[in-house]
Amino acid sequence: MRFPFSPSRFPLLLLLAALLAPFPAAEGAEREAPPAAGASAPAGEKRLTEREALVLARILAGQGRRDEAAALYQELIARGRIQEYRIEAAFQLAGIFMLEGRFREASLLFLDILRRNPNLPRVRLELARAYFLNRDYEDAQLQFELVKGSGLPPEVQEKVDEFLTQIRRRKDWSIGFNAALVPDSNLNQASGGEEECIALGGMLLCRPLEKKQSGIGLGVGGTLNHYLRFSRDFGLRSTISLNALEYERNDFDDYQLFLASGPRHTFEQGEISLQPTFRKRWYAGRQYSEEYGIRLDGQWMLNRFLLGGAFSWARIRYNDSYVNEFLEGDSLFSHLQVRYILNDRTFIQAGLAFQRENAEADAYGSDSLRCALGLYRVLPYGFSLFGELSLTDARYHGAQWYIARDYRIAETRRRDRTWQVFASLSSSLLEKYDITPTLQYTYVRRDSNIWTQEHERQRLNLSLGYRF
Repeated sequence: MRFPFSPSRFPLLLLLAALLAPFPAAEGAEREAPPAAGASAPAGEKRLTEREALVLARILAGQGRRDEAAALYQELIARGRIQEYRIEAAFQLAGIFMLEGRFREASLLFLDILRRNPNLPRVRLELARAYFLNRDYEDAQLQFELVKGSGLPPEVQEKVDEFLTQIRRRKDWSIGFNAALVPDSNLNQASGGEEECIALGGMLLCRPLEKKQSGIGLGVGGTLNHYLRFSRDFGLRSTISLNALEYERNDFDDYQLFLASGPRHTFEQGEISLQPTFRKRWYAGRQYSEEYGIRLDGQWMLNRFLLGGAFSWARIRYNDSYVNEFLEGDSLFSHLQVRYILNDRTFIQAGLAFQRENAEADAYGSDSLRCALGLYRVLPYGFSLFGELSLTDARYHGAQWYIARDYRIAETRRRDRTWQVFASLSSSLLEKYDITPTLQYTYVRRDSNIWTQEHERQRLNLSLGYRF
Protein backbone atom coordinates (compact mmCIF):
# COMPACT_ATOMS: atom_id res chain seq x y z
CA MET A 1 0.00 0.00 0.00
CA ARG A 2 1.24 3.52 -0.79
CA PHE A 3 0.20 6.77 0.82
CA PRO A 4 -0.09 10.23 -0.82
CA PHE A 5 2.74 12.56 0.14
CA SER A 6 3.00 16.21 -0.86
CA PRO A 7 6.51 17.80 -0.60
CA SER A 8 4.92 21.18 0.01
CA ARG A 9 3.43 20.00 3.32
CA PHE A 10 6.59 18.67 4.99
CA PRO A 11 10.18 19.95 5.21
CA LEU A 12 12.83 18.22 3.15
CA LEU A 13 14.69 17.00 6.24
CA LEU A 14 11.52 15.34 7.50
CA LEU A 15 11.12 13.55 4.18
CA LEU A 16 14.72 12.33 4.28
CA ALA A 17 14.27 11.10 7.84
CA ALA A 18 11.15 9.21 6.87
CA LEU A 19 12.92 7.54 3.97
CA LEU A 20 16.16 6.70 5.79
CA ALA A 21 14.96 5.84 9.34
CA PRO A 22 15.47 2.13 10.04
CA PHE A 23 12.42 -0.06 10.51
CA PRO A 24 12.42 -3.87 10.34
CA ALA A 25 10.38 -5.28 7.50
CA ALA A 26 7.76 -7.91 8.25
CA GLU A 27 9.18 -11.39 8.29
CA GLY A 28 8.96 -12.95 4.86
CA ALA A 29 7.69 -9.73 3.27
CA GLU A 30 9.34 -7.46 0.72
CA ARG A 31 10.77 -4.22 2.04
CA GLU A 32 8.35 -2.24 -0.10
CA ALA A 33 4.75 -3.37 0.12
CA PRO A 34 2.59 -3.58 -3.01
CA PRO A 35 0.02 -0.83 -3.50
CA ALA A 36 -3.34 -1.44 -1.86
CA ALA A 37 -6.24 -2.17 -4.16
CA GLY A 38 -7.79 1.09 -5.27
CA ALA A 39 -5.07 3.26 -3.67
CA SER A 40 -4.32 6.34 -5.69
CA ALA A 41 -2.78 9.78 -5.24
CA PRO A 42 -3.12 13.09 -7.07
CA ALA A 43 -0.65 13.71 -9.86
CA GLY A 44 2.67 15.09 -8.69
CA GLU A 45 2.52 13.55 -5.22
CA LYS A 46 5.01 10.96 -4.03
CA ARG A 47 3.52 7.77 -2.68
CA LEU A 48 4.89 6.46 0.62
CA THR A 49 5.23 2.77 1.24
CA GLU A 50 3.67 1.32 4.38
CA ARG A 51 7.08 1.26 6.02
CA GLU A 52 7.75 4.89 5.17
CA ALA A 53 4.27 5.96 6.30
CA LEU A 54 4.80 4.23 9.64
CA VAL A 55 8.16 5.94 10.18
CA LEU A 56 6.72 9.29 9.17
CA ALA A 57 3.81 8.89 11.59
CA ARG A 58 6.29 8.22 14.40
CA ILE A 59 8.19 11.40 13.57
CA LEU A 60 4.98 13.43 13.46
CA ALA A 61 3.91 12.05 16.83
CA GLY A 62 7.33 12.90 18.26
CA GLN A 63 6.90 16.50 17.07
CA GLY A 64 3.54 16.74 18.84
CA ARG A 65 1.53 16.59 15.60
CA ARG A 66 -0.64 13.79 16.94
CA ASP A 67 -3.68 14.38 14.73
CA GLU A 68 -1.62 13.97 11.56
CA ALA A 69 0.17 10.93 12.99
CA ALA A 70 -3.16 9.39 14.05
CA ALA A 71 -4.55 9.89 10.54
CA LEU A 72 -1.61 7.98 9.03
CA TYR A 73 -1.91 5.21 11.62
CA GLN A 74 -5.65 4.85 10.98
CA GLU A 75 -5.01 4.66 7.24
CA LEU A 76 -2.44 1.92 7.81
CA ILE A 77 -4.81 -0.02 10.06
CA ALA A 78 -7.66 0.21 7.56
CA ARG A 79 -5.80 -0.35 4.29
CA GLY A 80 -2.40 -1.83 5.09
CA ARG A 81 -1.37 -5.07 3.40
CA ILE A 82 1.32 -6.27 5.84
CA GLN A 83 -0.03 -7.45 9.18
CA GLU A 84 3.14 -6.53 11.10
CA TYR A 85 2.77 -2.90 10.02
CA ARG A 86 -0.95 -2.86 10.80
CA ILE A 87 -0.25 -4.18 14.29
CA GLU A 88 2.52 -1.64 14.84
CA ALA A 89 0.25 1.17 13.62
CA ALA A 90 -2.52 0.07 15.99
CA PHE A 91 -0.05 -0.09 18.89
CA GLN A 92 1.32 3.39 18.18
CA LEU A 93 -2.18 4.84 17.75
CA ALA A 94 -3.21 3.31 21.07
CA GLY A 95 -0.16 4.99 22.59
CA ILE A 96 -1.40 8.35 21.31
CA PHE A 97 -4.82 7.66 22.83
CA MET A 98 -3.15 6.84 26.16
CA LEU A 99 -1.32 10.18 26.10
CA GLU A 100 -4.60 11.96 25.39
CA GLY A 101 -6.48 10.17 28.19
CA ARG A 102 -8.65 8.18 25.77
CA PHE A 103 -8.11 4.96 27.69
CA ARG A 104 -11.25 3.20 26.52
CA GLU A 105 -10.32 3.64 22.85
CA ALA A 106 -6.76 2.56 23.60
CA SER A 107 -7.93 -0.65 25.30
CA LEU A 108 -10.07 -1.56 22.28
CA LEU A 109 -7.04 -1.18 20.00
CA PHE A 110 -4.85 -3.28 22.29
CA LEU A 111 -7.57 -5.95 22.37
CA ASP A 112 -7.77 -5.95 18.58
CA ILE A 113 -4.00 -6.50 18.37
CA LEU A 114 -4.19 -9.43 20.80
CA ARG A 115 -7.02 -10.99 18.80
CA ARG A 116 -4.68 -11.10 15.82
CA ASN A 117 -1.65 -12.21 17.82
CA PRO A 118 -2.14 -13.16 21.49
CA ASN A 119 1.60 -13.80 21.99
CA LEU A 120 2.52 -10.17 22.69
CA PRO A 121 3.23 -9.62 26.42
CA ARG A 122 4.08 -5.94 25.89
CA VAL A 123 0.67 -5.31 24.36
CA ARG A 124 -1.04 -7.23 27.18
CA LEU A 125 0.81 -5.10 29.72
CA GLU A 126 -0.37 -1.92 27.99
CA LEU A 127 -3.91 -3.32 27.85
CA ALA A 128 -3.81 -3.90 31.61
CA ARG A 129 -2.58 -0.34 32.13
CA ALA A 130 -5.34 1.08 29.91
CA TYR A 131 -7.98 -0.86 31.86
CA PHE A 132 -6.49 0.41 35.12
CA LEU A 133 -6.49 4.05 34.03
CA ASN A 134 -10.07 3.65 32.79
CA ARG A 135 -11.05 2.24 36.23
CA ASP A 136 -11.94 -1.17 34.75
CA TYR A 137 -10.28 -2.81 37.71
CA GLU A 138 -11.54 -6.38 37.31
CA ASP A 139 -10.32 -6.59 33.71
CA ALA A 140 -7.06 -4.89 34.64
CA GLN A 141 -6.45 -7.38 37.46
CA LEU A 142 -6.75 -10.41 35.16
CA GLN A 143 -4.41 -8.92 32.55
CA PHE A 144 -1.80 -7.89 35.13
CA GLU A 145 -1.92 -11.36 36.66
CA LEU A 146 -1.39 -12.97 33.25
CA VAL A 147 1.50 -10.64 32.44
CA LYS A 148 3.31 -11.91 35.56
CA GLY A 149 3.86 -15.16 33.66
CA SER A 150 5.78 -13.55 30.79
CA GLY A 151 9.22 -13.40 32.42
CA LEU A 152 9.24 -9.69 33.18
CA PRO A 153 12.40 -7.89 34.33
CA PRO A 154 12.44 -7.43 38.13
CA GLU A 155 11.76 -3.69 37.95
CA VAL A 156 8.72 -4.23 35.69
CA GLN A 157 7.52 -7.06 37.95
CA GLU A 158 7.59 -4.65 40.89
CA LYS A 159 5.51 -2.15 38.94
CA VAL A 160 2.94 -4.84 38.10
CA ASP A 161 2.71 -5.79 41.79
CA GLU A 162 2.17 -2.12 42.63
CA PHE A 163 -0.67 -1.92 40.11
CA LEU A 164 -2.31 -5.03 41.62
CA THR A 165 -2.02 -3.53 45.10
CA GLN A 166 -3.57 -0.29 43.88
CA ILE A 167 -6.43 -2.20 42.25
CA ARG A 168 -7.30 -3.84 45.57
CA ARG A 169 -7.19 -0.47 47.31
CA ARG A 170 -9.05 1.52 44.65
CA LYS A 171 -11.98 -0.81 43.98
CA ASP A 172 -15.18 1.08 44.63
CA TRP A 173 -18.08 -0.71 42.95
CA SER A 174 -19.00 -2.96 40.04
CA ILE A 175 -22.31 -4.03 38.53
CA GLY A 176 -22.90 -6.96 36.22
CA PHE A 177 -25.99 -8.36 34.52
CA ASN A 178 -26.44 -11.50 32.46
CA ALA A 179 -29.13 -13.25 30.47
CA ALA A 180 -28.85 -16.86 29.36
CA LEU A 181 -30.54 -19.76 27.62
CA VAL A 182 -30.02 -22.92 29.68
CA PRO A 183 -30.84 -26.29 28.05
CA ASP A 184 -30.72 -29.11 30.64
CA SER A 185 -30.97 -32.85 29.95
CA ASN A 186 -32.01 -33.99 33.44
CA LEU A 187 -33.71 -31.30 35.48
CA ASN A 188 -34.98 -33.69 38.15
CA GLN A 189 -31.72 -35.70 38.42
CA ALA A 190 -33.55 -38.95 37.66
CA SER A 191 -31.58 -42.18 37.54
CA GLY A 192 -32.99 -43.28 34.20
CA GLY A 193 -34.32 -46.56 35.64
CA GLU A 194 -37.81 -47.69 34.70
CA GLU A 195 -38.98 -49.06 38.06
CA GLU A 196 -37.87 -50.42 41.41
CA CYS A 197 -39.26 -53.69 42.69
CA ILE A 198 -39.39 -55.62 45.94
CA ALA A 199 -39.82 -59.40 46.23
CA LEU A 200 -42.60 -60.47 48.61
CA GLY A 201 -43.81 -64.06 48.85
CA GLY A 202 -42.49 -65.00 45.45
CA MET A 203 -44.07 -61.94 43.84
CA LEU A 204 -42.56 -58.68 42.64
CA LEU A 205 -44.21 -55.48 43.74
CA CYS A 206 -43.00 -52.63 41.55
CA ARG A 207 -43.45 -48.91 41.32
CA PRO A 208 -42.38 -46.73 38.40
CA LEU A 209 -39.44 -44.40 38.88
CA GLU A 210 -39.52 -40.77 37.90
CA LYS A 211 -38.47 -40.27 34.30
CA LYS A 212 -35.84 -37.80 33.22
CA GLN A 213 -37.27 -34.38 32.46
CA SER A 214 -35.41 -32.04 30.14
CA GLY A 215 -36.07 -28.44 29.27
CA ILE A 216 -34.69 -25.10 28.17
CA GLY A 217 -34.59 -22.42 30.81
CA LEU A 218 -34.26 -18.66 30.66
CA GLY A 219 -31.92 -17.24 33.25
CA VAL A 220 -31.36 -13.63 34.26
CA GLY A 221 -29.25 -12.27 37.07
CA GLY A 222 -27.38 -9.32 38.46
CA THR A 223 -24.66 -8.68 41.02
CA LEU A 224 -23.61 -5.46 42.74
CA ASN A 225 -20.30 -5.27 44.61
CA HIS A 226 -19.54 -2.15 46.62
CA TYR A 227 -16.30 -1.32 48.44
CA LEU A 228 -16.57 1.51 50.96
CA ARG A 229 -13.14 2.75 52.06
CA PHE A 230 -12.56 4.06 55.58
CA SER A 231 -8.80 4.35 55.06
CA ARG A 232 -6.21 3.13 52.59
CA ASP A 233 -6.35 -0.49 53.79
CA PHE A 234 -9.65 -0.79 55.68
CA GLY A 235 -13.21 -0.61 54.47
CA LEU A 236 -16.56 -2.33 54.04
CA ARG A 237 -17.32 -4.88 51.34
CA SER A 238 -20.97 -5.44 50.37
CA THR A 239 -22.61 -7.74 47.83
CA ILE A 240 -26.16 -7.99 46.52
CA SER A 241 -26.99 -10.75 44.04
CA LEU A 242 -30.30 -11.85 42.52
CA ASN A 243 -30.60 -14.75 40.07
CA ALA A 244 -33.67 -16.25 38.44
CA LEU A 245 -34.01 -19.35 36.27
CA GLU A 246 -37.37 -20.22 34.72
CA TYR A 247 -38.51 -23.21 32.68
CA GLU A 248 -41.67 -23.84 30.69
CA ARG A 249 -42.80 -26.08 33.53
CA ASN A 250 -42.74 -24.09 36.76
CA ASP A 251 -41.75 -27.20 38.74
CA PHE A 252 -38.07 -26.30 38.27
CA ASP A 253 -38.10 -22.50 38.51
CA ASP A 254 -35.32 -21.35 40.82
CA TYR A 255 -34.88 -17.86 42.32
CA GLN A 256 -32.11 -16.88 44.73
CA LEU A 257 -31.32 -13.69 46.65
CA PHE A 258 -27.94 -13.27 48.34
CA LEU A 259 -26.79 -10.44 50.63
CA ALA A 260 -23.44 -9.98 52.38
CA SER A 261 -21.68 -7.08 54.05
CA GLY A 262 -18.69 -6.83 56.36
CA PRO A 263 -15.19 -5.45 57.02
CA ARG A 264 -12.41 -5.78 54.46
CA HIS A 265 -8.65 -5.35 54.87
CA THR A 266 -6.16 -5.01 52.01
CA PHE A 267 -2.39 -5.36 52.18
CA GLU A 268 0.55 -5.35 49.79
CA GLN A 269 0.00 -8.83 48.36
CA GLY A 270 -3.64 -9.61 49.08
CA GLU A 271 -6.84 -8.97 50.99
CA ILE A 272 -9.14 -10.52 53.59
CA SER A 273 -12.82 -9.93 54.39
CA LEU A 274 -15.39 -11.14 56.93
CA GLN A 275 -19.08 -10.92 56.02
CA PRO A 276 -22.36 -11.90 57.65
CA THR A 277 -24.49 -13.46 54.89
CA PHE A 278 -28.14 -14.04 54.07
CA ARG A 279 -29.58 -16.21 51.31
CA LYS A 280 -33.21 -16.81 50.39
CA ARG A 281 -34.40 -19.30 47.80
CA TRP A 282 -37.69 -19.84 46.00
CA TYR A 283 -38.21 -23.10 44.11
CA ALA A 284 -41.11 -24.19 41.90
CA GLY A 285 -42.93 -20.94 42.60
CA ARG A 286 -42.79 -21.27 46.41
CA GLN A 287 -40.46 -20.10 49.13
CA TYR A 288 -38.04 -22.95 49.73
CA SER A 289 -35.38 -22.01 52.30
CA GLU A 290 -33.64 -19.25 54.25
CA GLU A 291 -30.00 -19.24 55.26
CA TYR A 292 -28.10 -17.05 57.73
CA GLY A 293 -24.38 -17.29 58.17
CA ILE A 294 -20.92 -15.76 58.13
CA ARG A 295 -18.11 -16.02 55.60
CA LEU A 296 -14.35 -15.39 55.72
CA ASP A 297 -12.49 -14.86 52.41
CA GLY A 298 -8.82 -14.27 51.72
CA GLN A 299 -6.46 -13.91 48.78
CA TRP A 300 -2.68 -13.71 48.62
CA MET A 301 -0.36 -13.39 45.62
CA LEU A 302 3.29 -14.43 45.59
CA ASN A 303 5.14 -14.07 42.28
CA ARG A 304 3.24 -16.34 39.87
CA PHE A 305 1.17 -18.03 42.58
CA LEU A 306 -2.28 -16.80 43.58
CA LEU A 307 -3.70 -18.40 46.72
CA GLY A 308 -7.36 -18.09 47.64
CA GLY A 309 -9.28 -19.46 50.58
CA ALA A 310 -12.72 -19.29 52.18
CA PHE A 311 -14.49 -20.55 55.27
CA SER A 312 -18.20 -20.20 55.97
CA TRP A 313 -20.89 -21.30 58.39
CA ALA A 314 -24.63 -21.08 57.76
CA ARG A 315 -27.87 -22.16 59.40
CA ILE A 316 -30.47 -23.38 56.91
CA ARG A 317 -34.20 -23.50 57.58
CA TYR A 318 -36.76 -24.89 55.10
CA ASN A 319 -40.14 -23.30 54.59
CA ASP A 320 -42.05 -26.60 54.36
CA SER A 321 -42.46 -27.76 57.97
CA TYR A 322 -42.40 -31.45 57.03
CA VAL A 323 -39.17 -31.07 55.02
CA ASN A 324 -37.71 -28.91 57.76
CA GLU A 325 -38.18 -31.70 60.33
CA PHE A 326 -35.68 -33.80 58.39
CA LEU A 327 -33.32 -31.30 56.75
CA GLU A 328 -32.92 -28.28 59.04
CA GLY A 329 -29.34 -27.88 60.20
CA ASP A 330 -26.11 -25.99 59.80
CA SER A 331 -23.55 -26.12 57.02
CA LEU A 332 -19.77 -25.71 57.24
CA PHE A 333 -17.73 -25.01 54.13
CA SER A 334 -14.00 -24.50 53.56
CA HIS A 335 -12.15 -24.02 50.30
CA LEU A 336 -8.53 -23.62 49.22
CA GLN A 337 -7.45 -22.79 45.67
CA VAL A 338 -3.98 -22.41 44.17
CA ARG A 339 -3.45 -20.76 40.80
CA TYR A 340 -0.15 -20.71 38.93
CA ILE A 341 0.49 -18.38 35.99
CA LEU A 342 2.32 -20.41 33.34
CA ASN A 343 2.70 -17.58 30.82
CA ASP A 344 0.88 -14.45 29.70
CA ARG A 345 -1.89 -16.55 28.11
CA THR A 346 -2.26 -19.51 30.46
CA PHE A 347 -2.79 -20.43 34.07
CA ILE A 348 -3.59 -23.67 35.86
CA GLN A 349 -5.42 -23.97 39.14
CA ALA A 350 -6.16 -26.67 41.68
CA GLY A 351 -8.86 -26.55 44.32
CA LEU A 352 -9.77 -28.52 47.42
CA ALA A 353 -13.09 -28.01 49.24
CA PHE A 354 -14.72 -29.65 52.25
CA GLN A 355 -18.37 -29.30 53.23
CA ARG A 356 -20.29 -30.69 56.19
CA GLU A 357 -24.08 -30.51 56.05
CA ASN A 358 -25.84 -31.45 59.26
CA ALA A 359 -29.52 -32.37 59.28
CA GLU A 360 -32.12 -33.29 61.87
CA ALA A 361 -32.20 -36.77 60.33
CA ASP A 362 -28.65 -38.14 60.16
CA ALA A 363 -29.42 -40.05 56.97
CA TYR A 364 -29.67 -36.71 55.12
CA GLY A 365 -26.55 -35.09 56.59
CA SER A 366 -23.25 -35.59 54.80
CA ASP A 367 -19.54 -34.81 54.58
CA SER A 368 -18.16 -34.13 51.11
CA LEU A 369 -14.68 -33.54 49.75
CA ARG A 370 -14.18 -31.98 46.32
CA CYS A 371 -10.95 -31.95 44.29
CA ALA A 372 -10.68 -29.91 41.09
CA LEU A 373 -8.07 -29.17 38.44
CA GLY A 374 -8.57 -26.42 35.87
CA LEU A 375 -6.83 -24.70 32.95
CA TYR A 376 -7.34 -21.22 31.49
CA ARG A 377 -6.03 -20.27 28.04
CA VAL A 378 -6.28 -17.12 25.93
CA LEU A 379 -6.99 -18.17 22.34
CA PRO A 380 -6.61 -16.25 19.06
CA TYR A 381 -9.47 -14.18 17.61
CA GLY A 382 -10.55 -12.86 21.01
CA PHE A 383 -11.61 -16.13 22.64
CA SER A 384 -10.74 -17.44 26.10
CA LEU A 385 -11.23 -21.01 27.28
CA PHE A 386 -11.48 -22.38 30.80
CA GLY A 387 -11.87 -26.08 31.54
CA GLU A 388 -12.12 -27.93 34.84
CA LEU A 389 -12.41 -31.54 35.95
CA SER A 390 -13.62 -32.25 39.48
CA LEU A 391 -14.46 -35.21 41.71
CA THR A 392 -16.68 -34.97 44.80
CA ASP A 393 -16.86 -37.78 47.35
CA ALA A 394 -19.89 -37.54 49.69
CA ARG A 395 -20.52 -39.75 52.72
CA TYR A 396 -23.79 -39.55 54.61
CA HIS A 397 -23.94 -39.58 58.40
CA GLY A 398 -26.68 -42.12 59.05
CA ALA A 399 -27.99 -45.34 57.53
CA GLN A 400 -31.17 -45.44 55.49
CA TRP A 401 -33.41 -48.15 54.07
CA TYR A 402 -33.51 -48.67 50.32
CA ILE A 403 -34.49 -51.23 47.69
CA ALA A 404 -31.50 -52.95 46.09
CA ARG A 405 -31.23 -54.00 42.46
CA ASP A 406 -31.81 -57.64 43.47
CA TYR A 407 -35.22 -56.69 44.96
CA ARG A 408 -34.07 -56.87 48.59
CA ILE A 409 -34.72 -54.27 51.27
CA ALA A 410 -31.35 -53.24 52.67
CA GLU A 411 -29.93 -50.67 55.07
CA THR A 412 -26.72 -48.78 54.43
CA ARG A 413 -25.05 -45.41 54.67
CA ARG A 414 -25.26 -43.70 51.34
CA ARG A 415 -22.03 -42.80 49.55
CA ASP A 416 -21.83 -40.85 46.29
CA ARG A 417 -19.03 -40.05 43.88
CA THR A 418 -19.73 -37.23 41.46
CA TRP A 419 -17.60 -36.46 38.42
CA GLN A 420 -18.01 -33.10 36.73
CA VAL A 421 -16.55 -31.72 33.51
CA PHE A 422 -16.93 -27.99 33.00
CA ALA A 423 -15.89 -25.88 30.00
CA SER A 424 -16.41 -22.18 29.36
CA LEU A 425 -15.67 -20.34 26.11
CA SER A 426 -15.96 -16.54 26.15
CA SER A 427 -15.30 -13.85 23.57
CA SER A 428 -14.14 -10.23 23.62
CA LEU A 429 -15.59 -9.43 20.19
CA LEU A 430 -18.36 -7.28 21.73
CA GLU A 431 -16.06 -5.53 24.20
CA LYS A 432 -16.84 -2.11 22.72
CA TYR A 433 -20.42 -2.59 23.96
CA ASP A 434 -19.29 -3.97 27.38
CA ILE A 435 -20.94 -7.28 26.47
CA THR A 436 -19.29 -10.68 26.94
CA PRO A 437 -20.84 -13.69 25.13
CA THR A 438 -20.10 -16.94 26.94
CA LEU A 439 -20.88 -20.57 26.14
CA GLN A 440 -20.63 -23.02 29.05
CA TYR A 441 -21.01 -26.79 29.09
CA THR A 442 -21.36 -28.96 32.19
CA TYR A 443 -21.44 -32.74 32.34
CA VAL A 444 -22.23 -34.45 35.66
CA ARG A 445 -22.14 -38.14 36.49
CA ARG A 446 -23.00 -39.35 39.98
CA ASP A 447 -22.30 -42.92 41.08
CA SER A 448 -23.83 -44.16 44.32
CA ASN A 449 -24.14 -47.30 46.42
CA ILE A 450 -27.90 -46.62 46.31
CA TRP A 451 -28.62 -47.10 42.65
CA THR A 452 -31.71 -44.89 42.46
CA GLN A 453 -29.53 -41.91 43.44
CA GLU A 454 -27.28 -42.28 40.40
CA HIS A 455 -27.74 -39.97 37.45
CA GLU A 456 -26.14 -38.29 34.45
CA ARG A 457 -26.80 -34.72 33.46
CA GLN A 458 -25.70 -32.30 30.74
CA ARG A 459 -26.32 -28.57 30.70
CA LEU A 460 -25.50 -25.76 28.29
CA ASN A 461 -25.48 -22.11 29.24
CA LEU A 462 -25.40 -19.55 26.45
CA SER A 463 -25.21 -16.14 28.09
CA LEU A 464 -24.63 -12.48 27.37
CA GLY A 465 -23.01 -10.61 30.24
CA TYR A 466 -23.10 -6.84 30.60
CA ARG A 467 -21.04 -4.90 33.12
CA PHE A 468 -20.38 -1.30 34.01
